Amino acid sequence: MKQSTEKQTQKGAVQSIERAFDILELLSRDPQGFTLTEISNNLGLHKSTVHRLLAGLLNRHYVEKAQRTNCYRLGLGFVHMSGMYLNRIELKTEAEYYMRELANRLGQVVFLAISKDGEVVYIDKIEQFDSTHRFAIIGMRRPFHCTAIGKALLFDEPEATLEKILDGEERIKRTEKTVVEVPELMKLMRKYRDQGYSLDDEEWEYNTSCVAAPVYDYRNKVIAAISTAWSPHQTNYSMEELGALVRQTALKISARLGYDTDEVEIGPFQ
Repeated sequence: MKQSTEKQTQKGAVQSIERAFDILELLSRDPQGFTLTEISNNLGLHKSTVHRLLAGLLNRHYVEKAQRTNCYRLGLGFVHMSGMYLNRIELKTEAEYYMRELANRLGQVVFLAISKDGEVVYIDKIEQFDSTHRFAIIGMRRPFHCTAIGKALLFDEPEATLEKILDGEERIKRTEKTVVEVPELMKLMRKYRDQGYSLDDEEWEYNTSCVAAPVYDYRNKVIAAISTAWSPHQTNYSMEELGALVRQTALKISARLGYDTDEVEIGPFQ
């Protein structure tokens, strides 16, 4: 009898936790919040149950109530807790597992870069130990206009800002394939944004192509990008296949950084 009572108590506690999270997830959908009745109707819960759970969340400041509208919304306690977690997230640490996963699948090098002082700065790489082409690139800088990873870093820039950035670059024509005219670059950027990944088809150097995709954070801002590079004879994948794989990896990293996406499953913490 005692064991049965303990199981019922445990089941009730788990149910309460799940319902509390249902409330928090509902409140996250609208910054204006919801009334007690609206929460009850949306979740199919009795008002007394909702009121009891809200009382606990209010007490810990995870929810707050607007006196004028009687609406409940996420509180400062929830924001503070989320902020502490997000401040501890380290880009390279979160990206490493997924970069290695991609490098192992492709048998190709994978780069991580950020934008700094108007240039691309490479901050990490994962490559195969038996690779014949070693990339000593961490810390090196590259321009935006002729690198796939540079273009990906500009994905969330407004049109006017993007045009200004590209126009302000010293757009050196490194190969015959390098695009240096701003209108053509703008046209390419629109295409790349639509498909979710950017390309460098021997624009930086001959016999090397790259595909890249942006990494977003919890604010939906591009904070980094990843890319892979190869010579034409080194891969069995098409550029479109590589683009899809790099984009999927970038989205997994983004999800770890708080980016809201349902396009990928990132699995348990690695």
